[in-house]
Amino acid sequence: MRRLMTCFVTLLIGLAFVLSISGLSAAQQAEPIKIGGLFELTGFLAPIGKEAQQGAMIALEQAGGKIMGRPVEFIVEDSATDVNTSMDKMRKLVEVDKVRIIVGPIFGASQDAMGGYADRVRVPVITLPSGQNTLVLKNQWTFLVAGTDESNGYPMGIYAAEKLGYKTATTIGSDFSAGHEFVGGFVQGFAARGGKTIQQQWYPPGTTNMVPFLVAAKKADCLVTWWPGADTFAGFKQYKELNIKMPIVQPEDGGVTCNPAASKHLGDAIVGVHASVLYSYLANTPGNKEFVEAYSKKYGVPPGPLAGCGYCSMQIALEGLKKAGKDSKPETLKKELLALKLDTIHGPLYFNKWRIATYTSPVVKIDKDLVPQIVAEYRVKSEVVKGKLVYSLEK
Repeated sequence: MRRLMTCFVTLLIGLAFVLSISGLSAAQQAEPIKIGGLFELTGFLAPIGKEAQQGAMIALEQAGGKIMGRPVEFIVEDSATDVNTSMDKMRKLVEVDKVRIIVGPIFGASQDAMGGYADRVRVPVITLPSGQNTLVLKNQWTFLVAGTDESNGYPMGIYAAEKLGYKTATTIGSDFSAGHEFVGGFVQGFAARGGKTIQQQWYPPGTTNMVPFLVAAKKADCLVTWWPGADTFAGFKQYKELNIKMPIVQPEDGGVTCNPAASKHLGDAIVGVHASVLYSYLANTPGNKEFVEAYSKKYGVPPGPLAGCGYCSMQIALEGLKKAGKDSKPETLKKELLALKLDTIHGPLYFNKWRIATYTSPVVKIDKDLVPQIVAEYRVKSEVVKGKLVYSLEK
């Protein structure tokens, strides 16, 4: 009898141990996977920062808010279009919240400042729009989902020379690194097809008086402008008031010109403008119809370029985490991100060894109804040669 009781007690203890292990396993499976988000919810890029966040949220919702049965906790912080704030919020996401990956931000100066820290803590940063050259030349853990700023300006330069027949250009751009690189990409592409840039002007970021720069613009076949965020409204308003006849082409639309939520406020000043865009809601790409429908239903307007970037960046973050599976090592996640080959709303997308994506870049023309109609599509390859980035079209 005593032996029987001993066996029974032993059996109960064993069963309790198995159940405790099973419960622990279930708890581990239910533990959320944390993704950080840095978006410009205040500051001069706030209009497009909010859209980028909304696009990312649609991607997460369409994924069911889970990866491999585990809930995803998306922790969003306001980077405030400010370098110091971005760094403070990134440290909080990494050191306090323990996120495995970060989506964002938009502001080039913040991206650049974050790159070195990302390398030290080995947390991948998935940019929203394109990024600066330094992000891949100096750093190892930043992924450029929409290529470099230069690679986005490059096809507009080619199109302006080849398809529009322009021979000369004068430029006006915001005087910070992203402005120099977007415009610089246009200049490279334009020169590659025989175009000549006869003048370049730079204004302080956040300028609301573009008149001195518009008046000083030398006569050319086209006026190349890079007016990001709120700068766009001042630029086009004063361009129209001065009755300038030079046609505008944009190496990237600043997230605004081709944005359905903003174009109605810009009015007919943008009719006829050509621009390279990071994303178009009219693109015939995998999943884009479903994304546009979901976004339009929730927010009342089609998604703008940065909303599309937010969506695609979140897709990539989710897919990378999914591929990494139960392996929580940062190196594994980085390896899986580099190996991704996805059909996205940016078209077929893959990263090269420098973590720069090749994807489909639309060139659009704003029609009389303020709709950015796609007139061409390019796939730009980026390579580092002797320490410098060079571009070509994918064949």
